Amino acid sequence: MDPTVERRCHLLFGLSLVLLTFGIGYCVIVGTCLADFIVVIAGLFVGWVALFYCLGNASFWG
Repeated sequence: MDPTVERRCHLLFGLSLVLLTFGIGYCVIVGTCLADFIVVIAGLFVGWVALFYCLGNASFWG
């Protein structure tokens, strides 16, 4: 995998984990989940984009 693509993959997965951790953690600690629902959905969306981006640029395809 190209080093720039690898950095983008790590960045996207990291951003996804940060968004999910913040959204779910805030919901558990504070107890209000309505506003953080968008943060969790954004984290899931970024995670799926990262997965498809990284799989599409993986070196085992050809």
